[in-house]
Amino acid sequence: MTVVVIGATGALGARVVEGLRADGAAVRTCTRRPLPDPPAGVDARSGDLGDPDSLVAAFTGAERVFLVSSPTQDQVALETNAIEAAERVGCTHIVKVSNIPIAGLETGLHGNHRAIERRLDASPVASTVVQPSFFTSVVARQAELLARGILVLPTGPGRIAWIEPEDIAAVAVAALTRDDLTGPLHITGPDALDGDEVAARLGVRRLVARSEEHTSELQSRGLISYAVFCLKKK
Repeated sequence: MTVVVIGATGALGARVVEGLRADGAAVRTCTRRPLPDPPAGVDARSGDLGDPDSLVAAFTGAERVFLVSSPTQDQVALETNAIEAAERVGCTHIVKVSNIPIAGLETGLHGNHRAIERRLDASPVASTVVQPSFFTSVVARQAELLARGILVLPTGPGRIAWIEPEDIAAVAVAALTRDDLTGPLHITGPDALDGDEVAARLGVRRLVARSEEHTSELQSRGLISYAVFCLKKK
């Protein structure tokens, strides 16, 4: 069985590649630029979510596809290209990384994921949708701010059961290598914490991103644009 991994250069995709290799699956990566030094036995291919023909070429001969992409304005179109490519070449299963639905929220990132999930539901290709809560890497990417005793979380008063990317990857690998994991899989961490509780556990203080200095730092890590997009029109 050959599994195509989209986003293999990202933190989550790379972990999925590792897990699949450990399970003995044949792994084919699909990235805009071929991996310069792919792991032994990995078939590194070029493929761009914005170029449907490149996806068809990368998917041909594979049975399963791991689908993940960045939270951009054209995310629905890009992931739809991957679904259609999988349909064209006869792939049998798609595993998509999504998020946990929130009732009444159909805009921004949530709206994107719901639209893509509906497209998967209409596809003849079987699918598994992995719906994790917030990645702990959102916090880890603020390492420099944390070292200065500061944490910025645009999450309001809500509680989140944060989850490690390693755990998300493990669930995705299981879905890619088994036949009994279909439909939506909600996965979370063990404790639901609000932003202040997260800050307290880390021994730092939580701030709202208002100052130019903090906004600039977060923007350089992609966190401000991510937060704005997620909350757009909420």
